[in-house]
Amino acid sequence: MITTLLRILVGGLFLFSGFIKANDPLGFAYKLEEYFGVFGTDVFIPYATLIAMFITLFEMVLGFSLLIGARKKLVLWLLLLLIIFFTFLTFWSAYFNVVTDCGCFGDFMKLTPWQSFTKDIVLLVMIIGLFIGQKQIRPLFPTRSDWKIIGVFKFAVIAFMVYSWYYLPLWDLRAYKVGSSIPAGMAIPEGAPLDEYKDTWMYRVNGEVKEYTTDQAPWDIAGAEFVDRKTVLIKKGYTPPIHDFTITTIGGDEFTDDFLQAEVAIVFVAYDLSKSRESAWEEVSALLKWADMQQYKAAVLTASTADQLDAFAQKHTGEYPFYITDGTTLKTIVRSNPGLMVLKKGTVAGLWPSTALPGQNELEALLK
Repeated sequence: MITTLLRILVGGLFLFSGFIKANDPLGFAYKLEEYFGVFGTDVFIPYATLIAMFITLFEMVLGFSLLIGARKKLVLWLLLLLIIFFTFLTFWSAYFNVVTDCGCFGDFMKLTPWQSFTKDIVLLVMIIGLFIGQKQIRPLFPTRSDWKIIGVFKFAVIAFMVYSWYYLPLWDLRAYKVGSSIPAGMAIPEGAPLDEYKDTWMYRVNGEVKEYTTDQAPWDIAGAEFVDRKTVLIKKGYTPPIHDFTITTIGGDEFTDDFLQAEVAIVFVAYDLSKSRESAWEEVSALLKWADMQQYKAAVLTASTADQLDAFAQKHTGEYPFYITDGTTLKTIVRSNPGLMVLKKGTVAGLWPSTALPGQNELEALLK
């Protein structure tokens, strides 16, 4: 009974975690890029999407195989090795505070580094329990047919991932999903808890540097000389779902409210122009011209550098109203480079990837 419960819990968790990643393979790839940067393995960044898809497929196949009881010895050893690797990774992230969210459940659930590590420890214990009770794990299908069943499952997962990568996630869990109000997502509710900090003061008193708390008010000590102050966050306050959305000119002038308050804003997103889909810019240019004729607010939001903007201008004709926005924010808005977001009074009315940009007629119908 216990083994069956562990089998369902572990297999189901791996399947669900994998499904969240398969639904948004680019989001998982962005998280892997963060890990590659932290561990000094930047060489893998160009292959982050392929690696993300492989890890996702591997995770889901293991979870599915465990649930149907196929190849239990191989599956259990692979699960053990995988969770040991993840446990090391999450401990490193938590101890050195280098990655604030493991990305285990994408945008469905954000876990702190220590929560991620605790989750992996629990999984490790459950997998060890499965090793102990593996004799009670019996396959649901004949051994000769389990590879075929797993093969069909793998094909379905790959097809789902490719669709989500080529278009957009079918299950949109982001703060910028269609129907979301950006101003509302940026608001902090009245009475919401604020960040709490602890200050440690270093003062030289009688030639000796000592540490003091704020309550000790070392500045009131006769002859005390200020040396330094250390501030540590001891309790995280409320963070709104959207907390880093700004639109500025290259020179730094703020235009965020202009776009959020506009009746209609046609906003293209391209976090990195050097990595954007080249074939899409002709369509982008045509839609920008149409938006200008309709007197809609229009922008191309990017986090590209001045050099990248210059290089882009040399390759592409036409005028593009470039504005600067944080790169992580742009990656979150739409999983496409470039992508399109249409706003109506600050509310997301539509999202499209570069592979399926809307025509003028479709936009006109949407904005009526």
